Amino acid sequence: MIRYFIILICLLLALPVVAEDIVFIHTIGSDASVWDNVTQPFQSSFTTWVWEIPGHGKTAAVGNLTIDSAVELFGKFLEENNIDYPVIVGHGMGGLIAMQHAFANPTTVDRLVLIDAAPRQMAQKEQKIAVTKQLTTNYDRFVAGYFLNMSPIDEITDIIVDQALRTDQMSFTQLLLSSFDFDITAELPRQAIPILLVGSNLLFPDSDQALEQLHMLGFGTARTVSFKTMPGTGHFVMLEQPNYLASVILAFAIGH
Repeated sequence: MIRYFIILICLLLALPVVAEDIVFIHTIGSDASVWDNVTQPFQSSFTTWVWEIPGHGKTAAVGNLTIDSAVELFGKFLEENNIDYPVIVGHGMGGLIAMQHAFANPTTVDRLVLIDAAPRQMAQKEQKIAVTKQLTTNYDRFVAGYFLNMSPIDEITDIIVDQALRTDQMSFTQLLLSSFDFDITAELPRQAIPILLVGSNLLFPDSDQALEQLHMLGFGTARTVSFKTMPGTGHFVMLEQPNYLASVILAFAIGH
């Protein structure tokens, strides 16, 4: 009897840990509300969380907001809420935060979903100079223009431009500038976290060339990445096709 009990314990210990939590992170200039129509299908399978970047939406700004400091604050959020082994979904800048956290803490993250996010940014020196100038001398016009062509749907464009202009200016500026030199591609060959990349038409303008695009974006050395293209969608796929996006994420999150 004792022998069978020991065997049972060993089998239980060998079972994989299953995520009970899923955490969503929005992009720069956005806020937590973009996930409102996405999270409902997850309620029966996960405890669902949405983390809002400081200076965005209803969350107070903090001093010196960078990707590094955002990752630190996100880690504290997980710790304070006893979120031990989540699936993390990151959109745009939220994807950079999710990647950096996950790669620094690989044994504490079950799966990673990236929406229009890449492990390295490709801004050239001239682009960095031009953007910095616009942020400091022509902020409102630059931010509005930055988000103006991110959705083919006028109503959604109005929402995302309004959210961006309501974002704390210093938070937006510091976070965007800190992303210029983001490059975490060296970590990819060492990572075993399953990654799903969901790409809008902006990320994958030609779905037939998706594999070539993956390499160009920096995913060439990733061992565990799969991808899903969403032709015809803009950057804010969670607002344009929330139900379909939720079904894609849910299938991956539960391991199907």
